[in-house]
Amino acid sequence: MLSVFMLQGENMHIYIMRHGQAEFKARSDSERPLTLVGRRESEKVAAYLANNNVTFDAALISPYLRAQQTWESVCPFVAQNVQMQTTKFLTPSGNVRKSINEILALQASGVKSLLIVSHLPLVGYLVGELVPAVGSPAFATSSIAHVELDESGFGCLHSLTAASQIDG
Repeated sequence: MLSVFMLQGENMHIYIMRHGQAEFKARSDSERPLTLVGRRESEKVAAYLANNNVTFDAALISPYLRAQQTWESVCPFVAQNVQMQTTKFLTPSGNVRKSINEILALQASGVKSLLIVSHLPLVGYLVGELVPAVGSPAFATSSIAHVELDESGFGCLHSLTAASQIDG
């Protein structure tokens, strides 16, 4: 596991998180709530980020219940005074191009640290688009990728961390 850290400078740090473990049964996929394990794993990842002094300027969150609940679990640890936006194209079959365009617009507006909470397969596709050399990595629930994006749009994957890799 690579360590999580914030670098100084003008680069943007993007943390792409898959929602926590969710119940299988619900009226629709968008209404699946987190399990107790999902909440605990999301909080564990959030505490890990906080212990590494990671905070966020902005957050883009899927409208699906399990992603919203993941955000609620993460927020107390790392998101004071954060600009949170529920973003309809961050669903499981969401639009990668629209997501990347939103990331670039936030970068241009001065956002330096961004949290995205979304779903498979989109989280992998986002990493693959930002850092083509790594492809589209697999994400366990509550996993988080740290991508550094320079001013020219070149991305570097610093880490992909699962809750199971974190001590505690």
